[in-house]
Amino acid sequence: MSVRDNIARLEPLTLAAITIALLTAARVVAIVLTPLNLGPDEAQYWSWSLTPAFGYFSKPPLIAWVIGASTAVCGDSEACIRISSPLFHAASAIVLYFAGRAFYDAKTGAWAAVTYAVMPGTSFSSLLITTDVPLLFFWSIGLLALAKLRQSAGIGWAIALGIALGLGFLSKYAMLYFLLGAALALLSNEKGRRLILSRDGLIALVVMFLVFAPNIIWNYAHHFATVGHTAANANFGGDFKLSKLLEFLGAQIGIFGPVATALLIWGTARGWLDRVPANADILLIAFAAPPLVIVTVEALISRANGNWAAPAFVSLAILVAALGVRRGVERFLALNFVVNFLIAMLIVALAVSPAVVTALGQDNAAKRLRGWPDAGRTVASVANTGSYSALLFDDREDMGSLFYYARPLKVPLRMWPRAAAGNEYEAAYALTPNESSHVLFVTRRKNASDVLKAFAHSERIATLTTRLDSKRTRIFFLYVLDQPLSTSLNPQN
Repeated sequence: MSVRDNIARLEPLTLAAITIALLTAARVVAIVLTPLNLGPDEAQYWSWSLTPAFGYFSKPPLIAWVIGASTAVCGDSEACIRISSPLFHAASAIVLYFAGRAFYDAKTGAWAAVTYAVMPGTSFSSLLITTDVPLLFFWSIGLLALAKLRQSAGIGWAIALGIALGLGFLSKYAMLYFLLGAALALLSNEKGRRLILSRDGLIALVVMFLVFAPNIIWNYAHHFATVGHTAANANFGGDFKLSKLLEFLGAQIGIFGPVATALLIWGTARGWLDRVPANADILLIAFAAPPLVIVTVEALISRANGNWAAPAFVSLAILVAALGVRRGVERFLALNFVVNFLIAMLIVALAVSPAVVTALGQDNAAKRLRGWPDAGRTVASVANTGSYSALLFDDREDMGSLFYYARPLKVPLRMWPRAAAGNEYEAAYALTPNESSHVLFVTRRKNASDVLKAFAHSERIATLTTRLDSKRTRIFFLYVLDQPLSTSLNPQN
């Protein structure tokens, strides 16, 4: 019997699980071996994990809890901080097998799991720790629970749906798109409306609010800081920017993969032209529509990062699998797997080998993940030998990265205070008068007069240049600040 025949005899779940396990193993190895440093956001999330809370200025708390749990097990290395990411994505893929099986059948579930696991967006995200990672996992569980409730599965799945929604909101407020998708999917038909108004629907909502309540209370106590920050990021004001829209749409194709995108468009169009779209198809489109439509509009009139619509691809992975199986074009699902698997291995190679990054001309894309240990050691050496009252920063990313890479420090890290806090460091680590007598100030700005003029004496003591690659450097200017003026810590002046 040939290898192909043996593979064909495997159960869909077994085949999907083997594929996901191999991908996850490769990603874990890449995380352990990569020379790439933590990105500024990753380092910031790690610093949050040192002070567990029910909320932080710019994000809900679950990302900090996840990092705190992983570092409690294996330490504070970059690999331990990131290790939960490929594991979460693997779990999401397995959940999508069961969701695809509940919406359609086991074969569709297996293709859905594999399609999600090899998406370029998943491959890239698996090597970093971000708020999208747990969000997509709980979104997947939410879809599975909803599929079961459509089959009248009972109270257990209603509780599961509520927990998934609550933990999704604790991961990222983009979980709101799930509620919008549910409204589109369920309110448009009588069976869906009955589900919303049923005992199970009420239980799901109550459980969601109970799980999410600690963050609501935290926001109330902190003047709804995270809600305000999220709303400010949305920023629907601005001019139309077609180039930004095209860039965003291109990023979505890159996240899903070109073959999967083509199959999705073709299969969906055929379904509507034949006037026989399946009910499950419509539901999955309804869950993908809110993030895709809203963020696309935002990209056109303001700005939008490519990952902001990421939850859409959870349901679309199931849908494209269903379309491929139903239309008898599984060969295109296989082609999508092969293409995206090769991309996944390329991303692993980029993470592990700086030579591959340079050969492909991607040094600029990697610059934010390089050079921080050298800078951290130098800054720590200066800070720990100068009897300083504080180590001061004026940039969130610099403070986040050096919070991690300048360890251990004998002085507190502080952020220059502003009239209105714009991030967690400005809100919780602002420099205070009793810490401003003899300050080491680290900045990348050539002109930092707004800070320097707040002290009677300022002296640049060093210029720290860190080489990132053959063309790029990162330059910090180090100042000693003494004798704060009476208005030095009043950001209104």
